[in-house]
Amino acid sequence: MSRLALVPLLFAALVMAQQGPVKKTPETIQAEIETDVIRARLDLASSQRRLAALTQTLELRKLEAEAALRAARADAAAAPVDAEQAKLKLDAALAAAKAAVASADKDRARAELEVQARLVTAEVSVEYAKVSSVAQIARLQAKAADIASGALVSYPKDPLIDGVLHISDRRIPFNGRVDDKLAQFVCGRIAFYNAIDSEAPIFIVIDRSPGGSVMSGYMMLQAMETSKAPVYVVVKGYAASMAAIITTLAKRSFVYPQTIVLHHQASVGLAGNVTQLKEQLKWSKVWCERIFVKVAARIGTDVDDFVAQMYKGTSTGDWKILGDEAGRRKWVTDVVDRMAEDSLFNATAVPPIQAEPNPDGFNAGKAQDGRVRQQLPPLGPCDLWWMYDPTVEFVLR
Repeated sequence: MSRLALVPLLFAALVMAQQGPVKKTPETIQAEIETDVIRARLDLASSQRRLAALTQTLELRKLEAEAALRAARADAAAAPVDAEQAKLKLDAALAAAKAAVASADKDRARAELEVQARLVTAEVSVEYAKVSSVAQIARLQAKAADIASGALVSYPKDPLIDGVLHISDRRIPFNGRVDDKLAQFVCGRIAFYNAIDSEAPIFIVIDRSPGGSVMSGYMMLQAMETSKAPVYVVVKGYAASMAAIITTLAKRSFVYPQTIVLHHQASVGLAGNVTQLKEQLKWSKVWCERIFVKVAARIGTDVDDFVAQMYKGTSTGDWKILGDEAGRRKWVTDVVDRMAEDSLFNATAVPPIQAEPNPDGFNAGKAQDGRVRQQLPPLGPCDLWWMYDPTVEFVLR
């Protein structure tokens, strides 16, 4: 039945409803059924349209998801390439850094060479200045001799006159650590003064010395013993260890009552295997016995008794006494209250104090206990240190 035929039926049903309940005829029932069918078909068509629209929406979302998946896969595929590029960039940066470090090392090496060259030049200049100074001093001495019209300077055989020690211009300053440089200077001055006058006394004047190298000190002792002119040692402030040994073994030694003199056993730094340690200890004993025998003989005792007395004085064996007691114990020959410097002109060039070298890895400055840290230079073969200074922490290289 068409929709046009359905319209009169619906109109008739409406009229009958207004007139009151009527009894439905089979045609009416059939018309209602057909109406319900039409409605159901319309609802079905609407549902089908919504389903088609939903299907299109789902298909669109599926396409979007597939596109996103393809993009993610593309990104994942590109990630190793990006990582490789990043690695290459990192390697390039590392290579550039290594090249910069190598260049810096070359620059540092070049700078060190330049510094060494400047240092050598400076040392040559200093030596030249020393030679020039010595020549100038010689000229001044000659001029002074001319002015004096041939007058000769007399040196008393005994410099201790009326309780006053008279120190002539034949004096050699002896200060600081005993090492090869100081030994060469002292031995050279002893030879120089002997060449001028082999009878007048020579004075080694110690203001303050902690001692030092045994071999360097022994060089000075040999020069003092073989000198034709008598070599006297004067200690004004402090002489310890090797400096004290040189003082005690001098032909004559002069100190103030408040001067400090310190004797102790040598310090030994050993390294190596057991056999090497035994050999080094053997050499240390040889040095100690050779020198201590002379010291003990000078003060009128033997080595064992001398060492025992050291540890009676102090638990560390660092036996220090004042000048007046040193005179009573025969560590020195003369204790004086007054000393007179009678030098006419300065004929001795004092070696300049040089800063200690600071090798790589050594941290100079203060030790944990507050003492000053000072690194000792390498010793020669079979040498050892004989020195004492409680204010300094000596570090063996």
